Amino acid sequence: MKTSPLSWLQAGALALGLGLVCAPAGARAEAPAAHHRLSVFTTAGAQVYLSAARTMGGVGGGLGVRDTINGRFILQADLGYLSLLGNAASLRVGAGVQRSGMWAPAALLTVTTLFGERLSFLTPEHPERLTGPAMALGVTLAPVRFELESVQVSVLQLGIGAGTDLPGLGLHYSLGLLEAGVTF
Repeated sequence: MKTSPLSWLQAGALALGLGLVCAPAGARAEAPAAHHRLSVFTTAGAQVYLSAARTMGGVGGGLGVRDTINGRFILQADLGYLSLLGNAASLRVGAGVQRSGMWAPAALLTVTTLFGERLSFLTPEHPERLTGPAMALGVTLAPVRFELESVQVSVLQLGIGAGTDLPGLGLHYSLGLLEAGVTF
């Protein structure tokens, strides 16, 4: 029985592939594991959503949870209560980056959803009252933020976002006056 050179190449490639798949795990280069730091934080500040069809928001506070990955990347979510323009709840989810070290300013991309009471306006574009939550995609900057071992403090946070109340555009503004967190 005669074998062709092509079948030897196929058999060699198969053996090489099996060798790579079955090689011990220590022989492969592995990426270092991500270091996670979970923290709980409280917030105090103001948020307002303004559009031609509705206005909602107010002044209040909230609680949140944050995961800091490798001391640099931030994933966070917080739930807050706002009053002044009625009673509203704010759910904010964000992801961003921070500077490593004691002074740790941060920038986050956020999605904010406001539920609850609002001031509604009837316009030719909106002949009926909007009943769903107001959602906005925005950016939050925290320039005066500090991290000390297991404590985080932010004295000022500024946020702006855009939402859609079709037809039309809504603007979301946020001002964080104080945020304090503790790491587990």
